[in-house]
Amino acid sequence: MSEKWTKFIGFLGAAANWTIPIASLVNLKNDASTIDPIMTTTLASYSLVFMRWSIAIKPANYWLLGCHAANELAQISLLSKWGYYKLTHDSKNDNKNINSTVDNNKK
Repeated sequence: MSEKWTKFIGFLGAAANWTIPIASLVNLKNDASTIDPIMTTTLASYSLVFMRWSIAIKPANYWLLGCHAANELAQISLLSKWGYYKLTHDSKNDNKNINSTVDNNKK
């Protein structure tokens, strides 16, 4: 295959791959309770691997590198949002559970 054809196919793959970070960036607007931490971690790991792969291949695919770098940032942002939500939300629920237990014991 010619290098021109290889670069064209690589560009098409990277262009199609942009749907992942776009979806992640749109998901940043949603409530943190809807974030799936396992899927988000999986997508972050996937992007780390393919960032390295995109520059290891010959010719290097910088469009794909940019796509996965954007996805990595979006996934890390989602994980941070989810983590903050879990820390703040769970501590509030723990206090409610403790208070309701104390109230039930008084009866």
